[in-house]
Amino acid sequence: MKTQVDISHRISPKLFWFVTLMIITLPITTQYRLLIFGEYTTGEVVGVEYEKTLGISAFGPDKYPIIVFTTLEGKSVQFYGLENFEYPKGTILKVVYSPNNPTDCRVFSFGALYTDRKAIIPGILFLLWMAFYLAFRNKK
Repeated sequence: MKTQVDISHRISPKLFWFVTLMIITLPITTQYRLLIFGEYTTGEVVGVEYEKTLGISAFGPDKYPIIVFTTLEGKSVQFYGLENFEYPKGTILKVVYSPNNPTDCRVFSFGALYTDRKAIIPGILFLLWMAFYLAFRNKK
């Protein structure tokens, strides 16, 4: 005689929202040192560079805006922005950089934080979490 085993994974609404909040803030928390202790300034888009990467380039080369900013010490730093972002030449952007290492810098915006390559894993985690929750939620 076989007995039926009840396997139920019930997730409370509080737990659901807590885990969801943790996953959503993951791209920000991975950059917390730079965001909290970094210096904020403005940078200017001075050009665009097209670069072919080793990955899938069926859509052509990737496009990187070239951004220049000046540190508090007066040093000029040039870096690449996020790939395939459309910034016209002369666009002024908010930049955050490490005072100890000005080359550790990034564009400071919501889009830059959540479309960076470092946000891919939290995005996948979010999709898996939503699939898990929707599969095992109470259907009352």
